[in-house]
Parts: sequence; C-alpha cells; structure tokens
Amino acid sequence: MMPLTLAVDSSTETLAVALLKEGNALVELRLAVSQPHSKTLMQAVDWALCQASLEVAQLEQLVVCCGPGSFSGLRIGMATMQGLSRALKVPLYTFIEHDLIAWKFVFWTGFFAVLTDARRQQVYWAPYVSDGLNITRLGLCRVDDPEALASLLPEEDILLVGSGVDIYRSKLAAALPGSELLGAPQALPDLALLSRMPLLSEIGSTVDVSEPIGLCKASERLEPLYIRPSDAELNRNKKIQESGNA
Repeated sequence: MMPLTLAVDSSTETLAVALLKEGNALVELRLAVSQPHSKTLMQAVDWALCQASLEVAQLEQLVVCCGPGSFSGLRIGMATMQGLSRALKVPLYTFIEHDLIAWKFVFWTGFFAVLTDARRQQVYWAPYVSDGLNITRLGLCRVDDPEALASLLPEEDILLVGSGVDIYRSKLAAALPGSELLGAPQALPDLALLSRMPLLSEIGSTVDVSEPIGLCKASERLEPLYIRPSDAELNRNKKIQESGNA
C-alpha cells in the first residue's frame, strides 16, 4: 500500500494536487486559475493538508509529473517537490503524464495512444498496448501535428484518448475513421491512480523508453521531460543563425 503521499501535476494550466494513502485519495483538487503555479502550488498543498488534518512533516513520499507539458509549469512543480523532498528527507518519484492517463485504460485489450495538447497545432503523444492487466509504452513520447500522427497509426480498431482528442477530433476522425475517440472527462489524468502504478528503477534524469509504465525514483539530476525546444531556445537559435548570416 502507498504511504502518505503528496502528488503534484503542474504540466498544464490546470494545477492538480492530491494526498494519497493506502490506495485512496484523501484530498484531490484541480485549480484552473489565471495565476501562475509559482503562486498557487504551495497554497494548494497547504489547503490539501489542512482539509486532511495533516502536517507537512507527516508526508512520507512525494510524486511529481515530469512531463511532457508546460516548460515553466514543469520546472516549478519539480523544483518545489525536489526542495520538499530534501527538507523532509522523504523519497521523490516522477511519472509521465501520458502514462498516468494510459493507466485509466488498463482494461482496454490491444493498442491505443494518448494525445495531449502541445499547442502550435500539435499534440504530445505516446503509443501503448494493454493485455487487460498490464500496460507497456511502445515507444518514445513525441510531438507531431494531427495529420502526421494519423499517418503513423493503424486505421482500424484503435483507441485515441486525451485532451488532444477534444481539440483535433474532426481531423482525427477524418484521418482515422475506424478509431474510437475519448476526450474529457474520461481521459483526464487522475492522481489517485498513482497509488496503483508500480515502482520502476531509479533514474538520474527522466529517460523515455519502451517499458512497463510506473513511478521512477528521482535522483539529484532530475530533469523535466522536454519533447521539443522551448520558445526561448528557438528564439535564441534564430538570433544565432541570423547573426551568422549577417
């Protein structure tokens, strides 16, 4: 059974915080507010602890989403949880957002894919296969536009789930007429499911490989899972290129 655990997902504009213990969510909240996560994260943690009549010193384990998603959101969530882990001297684990969503569909037998909004008319996505009891991620999490994604998937008997389905439903339905499409609320990530995911080997930084999905123990070299360069990196590279051509 999972010990008293604080779980945080700051990968999207909606901040999710949960207190988990022995397979149950004691408190779980999702904040869709305009303020940045840097201002709301610790307030949300304090509120969750207060609702459960607990103190921060009672936490036995921490879990945080490592991506993919918002660059600033991931940095805020992971840095905050790493700081708490050091201060409390409790273990910190990470999870991939798509793996958590995939776990909701463990009952599905066969191939399916998880899609989330990556903006810029693109989706973050990853392929999975389930035997009804266990799930394996079949490849790297990647980013593509909906048309390119559709060209990489079988046209028949495929399940597509996640926030990316809601945004690009018409394109996906046209390109993959034999697919089943599930968006919100069925395919929203549920932090309570973290208590059912297995613990995987320790990693220094997040490595995205084909393997059974689960929680990875974080080390000092913890890094967010970035699938593509940030806007800042793209702008910097553009300036460097323009300077070289001048």
